[in-house]
Order: sequence, then C-alpha cells, then structure tokens
Amino acid sequence: MNHLGTREIATERLTLRRFEIEDAENVFYNWFSDEQTVKYLTWPVYKSVDEAEDMIKSWIAQYDNTEYYNWAIELNDLEQPIGNISVVSIDEKTESIELGYCLGSQFFNKGYMTEAVTAIIRFFINEVGAGRVWARHDTENPNSGKVMAAAGMDYEGTLRHAGFNNQGICDEAVYAKVRSAAFDEEPEEEIPEQQAVTTKVMGEDGVVRNVISDETMEYVGILAKLELSPEEAEAAKKDMADMLDYIDKLEELDTSGIEPMSHVFPVNNVFRDDVVTNGDGSEATLANAPVKKDGGFKVPKTIGE
Repeated sequence: MNHLGTREIATERLTLRRFEIEDAENVFYNWFSDEQTVKYLTWPVYKSVDEAEDMIKSWIAQYDNTEYYNWAIELNDLEQPIGNISVVSIDEKTESIELGYCLGSQFFNKGYMTEAVTAIIRFFINEVGAGRVWARHDTENPNSGKVMAAAGMDYEGTLRHAGFNNQGICDEAVYAKVRSAAFDEEPEEEIPEQQAVTTKVMGEDGVVRNVISDETMEYVGILAKLELSPEEAEAAKKDMADMLDYIDKLEELDTSGIEPMSHVFPVNNVFRDDVVTNGDGSEATLANAPVKKDGGFKVPKTIGE
C-alpha cells in the first residue's frame, strides 16, 4: 500500500483534517466528556480540557508518520470538530485497514458519520491502495452497524465474545468493503447492489410468493432511519411480501386496449361557461332601494357624521 498519512478530505458538510491544539476545548465538550459517546468504547470519559489537550498532543506528535491516520471530523457549519475517525490496525500482507470512529451524541442520526466513513473508505481504496477496509461494533450498538452498511460495507458475520469495552465482554459484528466492490464516483452507485433483494419461492400450494431477506429489511431500516426490533422486522417483511404478491396479481391483468389515464369512475369537467339567462336582476333589486345613485345603493354614513 502507498501510505499517505492523515490528509485533509472534504465532503459536502464536513472537513476531515488533522487535530490541532486549539481543538482541545471543543473536543472535550463535544465528545470526550460525553458518557453516551463512550458507552461502547474502550476509554472512559475525560474529566478536563487539560486531559483532552494531552491526548491531542500525543496525536499531533504522530502525524509525521505516513502510516498514522487520525482525522478530526469538523462540521463546517460549526467550524468545530464533532468526532474523530482513525485507523485501528494495518495488515500489509492482506492490504487490510481497520477503522474506528466516534461522534458526540448530540450529532447522532444526522448522517455525519456515514458521510465521513464513506469518504475515508474511498480514500483508502482509491488513494492508498487498500484491498480491504473493515470495522466492527458491539452487537448491542446496532446503530454503528447501520453506519457501516450505509457507507458501503458488507456484513461478514459476528464474532462471539470477541471484544471488550466499557460494557464488558461483547459480541462483535464485522463489516468490510473490499477493492473489487470499490466506489466508482458517487455513493448512489452502491444502491443497485441492493436491488436484487427479493426472492420468489413456490409454496406447497403451488403459489409463487415473494420472500424478503433480512438484508433487505436492514437496508430499508437504514434508508428510513428506523431501528426495528426483530419482531417488527419480521412483521415488516411479511407486509412487504404481501404487497409485492398483490402487485404481481395486478400485473396479471390484461390491460391491452385501455387508454392511458382511464378511470374507474367517470371524470367530468366541472368547469362550464357562464350563461346569462334571466339578466342579473339588478333593476328589481334597486327598485327596493331607499336611495339610488349611479345604478347602485346609496348607503348613509355610519362613521364621521
């Protein structure tokens, strides 16, 4: 691999850059002191800005090493770092790079981390020449997995009792992006990989039905920004399959000869030309007016008399 070190990367809303000493206060308040952020991480909350500054100094000291990667995720609207993304391990033999990341909880569910991870994966595969970029998360923290999937990583499996964090021993789900499935230009190009998501299966009654995969439901959850329980996911899979089955039935109907935009009920134009048949009745109306002027009522003043 051609290691380049922590180079600045710009995305639509973020700037991924090297840390600076001046970041210490924002780093401390935005995520170092955030208990929700570190819940599934391996380090405890920091107690002071000075502690954050000491850590940042240790990071800055390593930036001359081209194999050291640690970005501050700066939100352009705030001009402040709101989290970081770094390389946890490098395996030169397999051209593999493991990522780790964290974000202040006040910035959760806004797509910032997905945006950052997507850009970093593209950097490592297209610029550094990595063959595999991967990450793992505590299975009790599924939102982290949603970030990985949304960034284009594929779920590879779960390692049982393979990790340890602030919650203790945990199972770890593994996601990876490999060079053969690398990004080309835009992240939207990843979507076609998700289109072959249903399978048609013939039941014992001889009826062909649609079957929705677990991967499909996970992907739908990511797009809809929903976190579904196993029971909710199963119910949603059944509903989606039933809808697709009904669409298949509708497609069996012979619609040849039916004009486009046909309607079940008659569609009438409610607009018509106004036709005067008996006059406007103004003469009869004015006949009862106590005072008339210029073809209209003359109304006495009620104010300013």
